[in-house]
Amino acid sequence: MDERSLASLVGANIAERRRQLGWTQEQLAERLNLSQESLSRMEKGVIAPKFSRLQGMADILGCKVSELFHSAEESEGFRQQVLEQRLAALPARRKGLVLDVLAVIVGAFEEENSETSQEN
Repeated sequence: MDERSLASLVGANIAERRRQLGWTQEQLAERLNLSQESLSRMEKGVIAPKFSRLQGMADILGCKVSELFHSAEESEGFRQQVLEQRLAALPARRKGLVLDVLAVIVGAFEEENSETSQEN
């Protein structure tokens, strides 16, 4: 992988993690002590973060440095972690509601998959 592709991959992962955490570029840039313009250029892969900043970025984004270099398919664990963190932050009453909604959604997907399997 060349340097430009690597910068694009890391930038895309930073952007994806930021969005999944519900943060704007401005909010993450502030946490990282960067300008919003610099963060935007990083997320677009125009520039790459300095090696000396990677650990701090990973800490703020709640991941390991190595995860910033993984493709989207390899980042499934992060999505699960974000869901768990968001669920944990809710009061018990709200957690139950979210779990009920998720059960309905998962059930619909399972039913859809079952119907598709039967057709084939």
